[in-house]
Amino acid sequence: MHPRKVIGASRRVAVGATLGAVVFALGASSPAAAAPSQDDQLALQILDAITRGDFQAATTGFDSQMKQKLTPQDLSSSWTTYQQAYGTYQSHGDPQDVAVGALTVVSIPLQMQTQPGEFRVTFHPDQTVAGLFLLKAGTPVS
Repeated sequence: MHPRKVIGASRRVAVGATLGAVVFALGASSPAAAAPSQDDQLALQILDAITRGDFQAATTGFDSQMKQKLTPQDLSSSWTTYQQAYGTYQSHGDPQDVAVGALTVVSIPLQMQTQPGEFRVTFHPDQTVAGLFLLKAGTPVS
């Protein structure tokens, strides 16, 4: 039996420039289970709160670092800026999960009025939010 070679195991850093959120993790990324997860449900709840304009509710699950870096007011401003660039929110697709070290990254495709986008939330194992991103569709998880 040959030993397995680990490909792509390196320090991963994802930066949400629009929102100023930074996530650091060690490890390789790999697809998580296809069945809907608790993280998927939480990500959909956060997205729903954002699209309703309830930014206080959208930020309640943030970890302490996220609470400092992305206030409800900042999230509101970022959502407004995002919709100015991509058009108003129309609908969303199914969540896709990727494990990045101990973190779970949930990406949800967005159908916006003028062009597609992507909503991404990164969760700690305790399901607090480590990162939140409003992205161009197809942005790779890094």
